Amino acid sequence: MESFDASRMRADVLPLVREKNELDEVSNYPVLPGIPVHYVQIGENCFIKPFYQRGDLVWVGFSTFDISNSLGGGGRKQEVRPDSKIFGLENACLLGRIAEQGWSEPTNLIKFENGRLVLKVGSTELSLSEDGVEVTGNLNASGEVSGDVVYETGLSASGSDDGGLSIGEIKAAFNNHIHNTTAPGAPTGTPVSQIQE
Repeated sequence: MESFDASRMRADVLPLVREKNELDEVSNYPVLPGIPVHYVQIGENCFIKPFYQRGDLVWVGFSTFDISNSLGGGGRKQEVRPDSKIFGLENACLLGRIAEQGWSEPTNLIKFENGRLVLKVGSTELSLSEDGVEVTGNLNASGEVSGDVVYETGLSASGSDDGGLSIGEIKAAFNNHIHNTTAPGAPTGTPVSQIQE
């Protein structure tokens, strides 16, 4: 990969190929300029957009025939003849990144394995599975947060295995709490302010 224009989804790629002629003379292939970049559509108006940078090892495919008309959009068909040039360098498309020898998992990625969908950015992870949602790292929320269970490891007023207190259990415990006092003539305890619905 020589360069990538994310706004145009076009890349300049130098093929890692040398051509040897009948005289054993070797020549490099030229940089393929402005080739279209493959991306994934996963639903109506929902896409996964890749990002590349100089030095990335990428896979480039070549259309059998000229693709210039088809790239214009609108379902335009390309007219070809039996003697049309095939697999020309000008009909390249960047299909994706390739794992090099000694590949190790990057710090930023999306993956699905072991029944978990994971979005990882640095040391922060968001993991979705049948068991629920797990966040590793700081969690900041804006807007309305819904739900009726607050989990804290080791706490369970109801004795549940997952270690959790419902909002109702927290409210009941707060409303039933009494402060003890030893002031002369005072009752043995004073209830705290109540949490209202």
